[in-house]
Amino acid sequence: MTTVLLDGRRLPPQDWEGDDYTPGAGGAYVTCTDTATGRMISFATNGRREIDGRRIRAAVRPPDPNGITLPQAKQATKSLTGLDLVIPGDWHWAEVLNHLRARRGLVVQGWYSMIPRQYRFQLGADFGHAMWLSHFSPTAGNMFRNWDPLDPNLAHHGSWIPASAIRASMEELSRRNGTTHLYCAYIPLQPL
Repeated sequence: MTTVLLDGRRLPPQDWEGDDYTPGAGGAYVTCTDTATGRMISFATNGRREIDGRRIRAAVRPPDPNGITLPQAKQATKSLTGLDLVIPGDWHWAEVLNHLRARRGLVVQGWYSMIPRQYRFQLGADFGHAMWLSHFSPTAGNMFRNWDPLDPNLAHHGSWIPASAIRASMEELSRRNGTTHLYCAYIPLQPL
C-alpha cells in the first residue's frame, strides 16, 4: 500500500468495521469507536502500531457486545499498547477545530444521520457513530480528512468531509445525551 504523509507523519490506511466480528452483536457493525481508535493509534505512532478495531474490541473488559464508550476505548488502548487515550471532558467546537488545525488527529463521536448522504456509507443512519479525523484543511474547502469505519474501501488514506457536517453530527449527539461538551479523544503524537 502507498505511504501517504501529512507533515512527515504517515496517514493510516482505511480500516473497515464490517470485518470485526463481535460476539453477541448478532452480526451488527458495532466497532466504530474501536476502529476509529485504531486509526488514532496508527497516526500517533507514525504507523509503528497498526491495530485493527477487532483487536481493540477483544481487549475491552468486561466484554461488550454493543458500541463502546470512549472510556472503554481508553482502557482497551492502554492494555494493548500502553498508550493513553486522552478524553477531554469539556471540549466544544473551538477546541476540536484548533486541535485538528494543528494536525494532531481526533476520534470523534456523533449522530450519523447529521452527515449528508453523499458523505455517509449507510442509508439508514439514525445512530451514534465514531470516525477518525486527521486534520482540518481550509484550502480543501473547510474540510476534514476523515476515516469512516463504515467505508469498506481499504485502498485509501481517508476522504474529505465538510467540517460543518462533523460539527452538526457531534453537536447532535451531545444534545441527545443532554450534555454541552463534544465527545472526542486523542493520543498525544509520538516522535517521528
